[in-house]
Amino acid sequence: MPVMIVPLTAILATFFLSPVYESSTSILMNEASILPPAIDRGLETRQGYRRQSVSDLRNLLSNQIKSTKYIKSLVAKLDIPLPEGIKTKVAEKAITLPNVSEAELSENLLVESIRKLIDVQMSGSNLIILSARSSSPTMARSMTLTLAEIFLEESLAQELAGIQGSISFTEEQLAVYREKLYNAQNRLKQFRQNLIVSSIDEDTTTLNYNLNSIISIVEALDIDISEAERLKTDITLSLQPYQIEPSLISIPDNIKKLKNDLMNTIPRLAELLGRYSWRDAKVMDLNQEAKNITTNLNNEIELFIVKAYPGLSPEVQTGLSRFLIVDINIQFMQTKIMSLEKSIGKIKSRLTRDPDVEVTLERLQSEVSRYRDLYNTLVQYSQYAAINQSAMDVEAKRKYMIVKPAAMPFAPISPNRMKMAVMGLILGLMIGGGVILILVMLDDSFKKVEEVEDYLKLSVMATIPRIISPFSNTKKDRGLVYAGTSICIILIAAILYMKFRNG
Repeated sequence: MPVMIVPLTAILATFFLSPVYESSTSILMNEASILPPAIDRGLETRQGYRRQSVSDLRNLLSNQIKSTKYIKSLVAKLDIPLPEGIKTKVAEKAITLPNVSEAELSENLLVESIRKLIDVQMSGSNLIILSARSSSPTMARSMTLTLAEIFLEESLAQELAGIQGSISFTEEQLAVYREKLYNAQNRLKQFRQNLIVSSIDEDTTTLNYNLNSIISIVEALDIDISEAERLKTDITLSLQPYQIEPSLISIPDNIKKLKNDLMNTIPRLAELLGRYSWRDAKVMDLNQEAKNITTNLNNEIELFIVKAYPGLSPEVQTGLSRFLIVDINIQFMQTKIMSLEKSIGKIKSRLTRDPDVEVTLERLQSEVSRYRDLYNTLVQYSQYAAINQSAMDVEAKRKYMIVKPAAMPFAPISPNRMKMAVMGLILGLMIGGGVILILVMLDDSFKKVEEVEDYLKLSVMATIPRIISPFSNTKKDRGLVYAGTSICIILIAAILYMKFRNG
């Protein structure tokens, strides 16, 4: 009877237990890099999940997803109400913890109860299986979906946090050194103008004219360099979506030769300006020669880009050509400024022999050069940081991919009737066997002739066998059978009723 009654009772009990539904989703972690290795090495080290064992990574991700921050965000997004059971616990704990507000207690108890319903597992080394349980299938699916979204959002924010802080700091420093460079250039310009005014003499008119012309050219070159630097930055940013780093392009020998020819015109120009005026025919011929070389150089660069990158669109080819042309122009202008400044020094030494003027001019020029170098370094770092941010943004979005969306659970995972029936059967066998064992141990009747002889110390002369006829059981035995059978019938009827009622 226990073998039948206990499993039936266990099955019937499952209809009165609250069902628990579970929904799960799978998130794949990829390790992809969209940048070429040469560029990636030039960027700052990017942080991510370090290589760890599967168990350590699972514990890390489990603690992250089950953290109070994540669960509070989950509660806020789904507007999860406070269960009545937690309200009762809050009322009880508020008496023993008077210094803690009821709102804080409610929040902590709700977070702790939800944390027990979340599970994080790892399949292999890069597949996260996130699941959530609830008495409602809709809530189980919503919790899983929302937790996955929170995990992706927070992971992306964590990936980009460091580089965004670096970009903000770089932008602040750029503004500071831009102002310092501007002030240093103004001081040098004012000093040069004062030097020209104080050095004017009837016998040095030609020298002063040359000095004034050269200074004007240097100032114009400074402005042109600033504009070219901004143009170079804009071109670099416009090429980022195409994953092309123009600064790594290797130019051919014919372009290098033209570039060297262009650079060789600079010392010749400085030498001529030391003896002739800016409008002299020799100076103008040399400037025209430099313009012709520049035109040929631009044409060769455009042809080289078209041949080297035939698969790119005309817009991208134009961008690459402009970048190389602007980059060579910047180098040319910077070298030209340095050479012209030497000419200024030579002309100035002929106008004045005051050593203080020499020292002051050298100090101001050194200050301008130092701030320009720092500013250019920060501009380059800002460009790399922008590239790094764009790359990390794309990589972070590609790194975490939901390969199995959370589905609506149609069948509860608990209570498991099959499991309960098997456990009830095992328990029924144990109870039945235990009862039989106890009855055998408590039974003191004689079962064998030898038992009688051993107990009475007399020999048995004869035995009368028991004759068993149908329906010869006692009323007590039949009553137990009837009662057990009735209980089983009642349990089966109740199970069928509950099954049909619950659909």
